[in-house]
Amino acid sequence: MKLSEINNQYITDDMIEMVLYHTPKLEWKECDCLIIFGCHIKQLLDERINCAIEILHTKEVKSVLLTGGIGSKGDFNEAQYMKEKLIMEGISKNKIMIEDQSRTTEENVVNSIEILKKNNLFQDKKIVAVSNQAHLRRIHLEFKKYIKNKHCYLLYEYPKQELVSFENVQKDYKLRDLAEKQVIKIVDYIKEGKLPDEDIEWDDE
Repeated sequence: MKLSEINNQYITDDMIEMVLYHTPKLEWKECDCLIIFGCHIKQLLDERINCAIEILHTKEVKSVLLTGGIGSKGDFNEAQYMKEKLIMEGISKNKIMIEDQSRTTEENVVNSIEILKKNNLFQDKKIVAVSNQAHLRRIHLEFKKYIKNKHCYLLYEYPKQELVSFENVQKDYKLRDLAEKQVIKIVDYIKEGKLPDEDIEWDDE
């Protein structure tokens, strides 16, 4: 079954889990660039930052790209906020790159790819994207749209403990509503030709 075949009028918990919470989790020890995706909700953004900090202290990461400007619902610069947090945790500012103009996930990805290309961090490189798990499927599809046949090895990481976990989505109707809207947005964008279609089971190739 393809993502485009999902009936947006009837989104079950199983469907939410399959689309958003079956992120491929592959082992890795080093990467060329760690991309941390911004968020206008500081609790979620802090979860992403803490996840990245743990990675930076335990694995070999050559460079870090922070992506996120001031979103339509935000009141602070997400990339600059992340930079301050990382520096406070002892991460060298020399390995940090900033993309602070994007306001949407698509702009995050498009602008990040341009920065990666300019810094020779795209072709045949290992890139790790960090965000909340419910956001990663959308990020994956945006990358898939723009990299196409270009060879870029993408991996995904998310916080071990997070507010919008599938467990919490099942318990809290407000969080479930957020997750359901994410699924609906993905399906709508695919049907409108804004995102590539694929099997509901995440294609990690």
